[in-house]
Amino acid sequence: MKSLVIKFISIFIGIICILYYILVNALSGKTTFSSFYLILGVVIILYTLFINKLLKLQWFKKVYKPIKILALICISIFIIVEGAIIFYPKKSLKPCDYIVVLGAGIRGENLTATLRDRLDKTIEYLEKTGFNGEIVVSGGQGPGESITEAYAMEKYLVENGVPKDKIVLENKATSTYENLNYSKKIIENLSGKPIKDLDILVVTTDFHAMRSNLLAKRNGYDNVDLYTSKTQWYLVPSMYAREFFAFCKSYFLDKRI
Repeated sequence: MKSLVIKFISIFIGIICILYYILVNALSGKTTFSSFYLILGVVIILYTLFINKLLKLQWFKKVYKPIKILALICISIFIIVEGAIIFYPKKSLKPCDYIVVLGAGIRGENLTATLRDRLDKTIEYLEKTGFNGEIVVSGGQGPGESITEAYAMEKYLVENGVPKDKIVLENKATSTYENLNYSKKIIENLSGKPIKDLDILVVTTDFHAMRSNLLAKRNGYDNVDLYTSKTQWYLVPSMYAREFFAFCKSYFLDKRI
């Protein structure tokens, strides 16, 4: 009876993962990580249905225990890193010298909801603090984008009352590391000072805060704070799961230039 309940719960979780994949695609179109939940759901269901048959195979019985231990280690690491990502500080209203707004994709010439939320948070920071300095909007042009993210961001900010002469475009970056590295060079040219001597505010989305801070530090931003928007509710599972892998990749591969 107990094993039947566990099987039912596992299959139910698998179905939820598949339904979540369908929901995300229906609400926001296919995202770069939405397939993760489709694959996860199928794997959970297949594992639940066929594990007993597999355990009857001698070769599988030999590798099952090491695989199970490895899976438990990976799940533990995932939980620890996700906890850090979720609870990382994200709301600083401290004064700063420059603002850097990180790009988040556009469709054609239209802002994604994630990028629009970041720009709204930038405007909110300006209203709350009276900041009157320069804002670097960072983002190049990727597949399916008719214009650069930086240009789309500038257009939105100007339409919402931000003076155009206060906005500086960084229109080459295609990753978070490049966002921060290229923005650093622009800011140092504008200010005549090394980035380590300036107070920088990075505007991004909550799931992205810890990795943004890591990469900012690796690019020499010694005095950096974050101001973040909330992830769209239906994207929370997808974006936070994706961010685990992105953070691990950045931690090990995105080194200081």
